[in-house]
Amino acid sequence: MNPISCLLKRAVLLGASIALAANVSAQLKTPAASPHAVLEQTVGLTEVAVDYSRPSVKGREIFGGLVPYGKVWRTGANQPSKISFSDDVVLGGEKVPAGQYAFYTIPGKTEWTVIIYKSTDLWGSMGYDPKNDLVRFTVKPTKLAQPVESMTFSIDGLRNDGALLQLDWDRTRIAIPMEVPTAEKVMAQIEELRGTPAFEKPNVLFSAGTYYHESGKDLETALEWVSKACELSDRPAYWMFARKARIEVELGKTAAAKVSAEKTLELATAGGNADYQKIARDILAKL
Repeated sequence: MNPISCLLKRAVLLGASIALAANVSAQLKTPAASPHAVLEQTVGLTEVAVDYSRPSVKGREIFGGLVPYGKVWRTGANQPSKISFSDDVVLGGEKVPAGQYAFYTIPGKTEWTVIIYKSTDLWGSMGYDPKNDLVRFTVKPTKLAQPVESMTFSIDGLRNDGALLQLDWDRTRIAIPMEVPTAEKVMAQIEELRGTPAFEKPNVLFSAGTYYHESGKDLETALEWVSKACELSDRPAYWMFARKARIEVELGKTAAAKVSAEKTLELATAGGNADYQKIARDILAKL
């Protein structure tokens, strides 16, 4: 073979190799039919997350149609939905240790079974085995006034000690009560700090007193801590005195509450905070 032919052959082979490599590495990204989503929410002091895919109605009959009644459902599309908790919680009345789990359901016309599943490795519900159930409980579905096109998890009704985990799709909602160990965690911190120099810091005293007040614990102790926070603070804040006034009102300490509310008004006026000016005036008007 002459040199020119040899060079031409090599060029053809090189071109073919480049074309093949480009064909192998090329990828075409298109929208997912059921887009991935992550719901993250702090409930009290507990981090809760739901990792799931969001199928849409697209004119189909959903429950009793696309999603059969009486069968284990991955509660979404693609891989089963996953739920995780940073602390031990109570979900649907059942204790669930901290960790990540698969979230399966068995939809029914009048009742759903919710399954918290120990393995997160399955695809859909293929290979599902009841032996790996951590807990099961039932909830009653409710009918939504307005349809929800894309399946949606949400957390509503937030409180210091819990919330509602909700699943909405089409015209159906299930709501699952969730309890979190906020009180235990806060009280453990308070007990650990009490008697130490760190507890004597104004911000710590104020936070502890505020928690006691809002949680309906010992109001005398709450007042002691908030009052001390006001005394020790280099620059007493109107929100501190407003809290002090509220606690004094609840304890029936009217004269003291009047002094605290007037101090709140004075500091809030100096600071240009209209909200706390109103709070102070509202307290004074009720005394």
